[in-house]
Amino acid sequence: MIRLLYCSQARSDFSEEVLKEILLTSRKNNSAAGITGVLVHGGGMFMQVLEGPEQTVLRTYMKILDDKRHTDSRIIQISPIKERMFDNWTMGVIEAEPLTFEHVAKLRANRLETLNADAFTQVIREFNALLAYSGQIGQ
Repeated sequence: MIRLLYCSQARSDFSEEVLKEILLTSRKNNSAAGITGVLVHGGGMFMQVLEGPEQTVLRTYMKILDDKRHTDSRIIQISPIKERMFDNWTMGVIEAEPLTFEHVAKLRANRLETLNADAFTQVIREFNALLAYSGQIGQ
């Protein structure tokens, strides 16, 4: 299994209705494919974590690249995993202030360098804690 983190820019016409569409489709498709994860959005940005079987996650990300509701998608990190961090989330969601994205600013700045998998896992744990603190319920 792998964990993939990417960031992208929302299109200027992004709305709550579009978010609902994304979540409805993601939850349905991810459940069938055995993918878990979380979508963080705010300030015109998306950040998403996908977890699951390597080929399935990579195929899902390729479909995400074709989605016209966002642009400039960039993989921040891919790491092998032994266990899921979002095992109860077919696709969790959290609305975040732009400052929240600073949690991954260091990862994004160093995305072309090798990053210790433990450091990546720690950043994802911080997101997981943020979700738990915000009272978001897994879906």
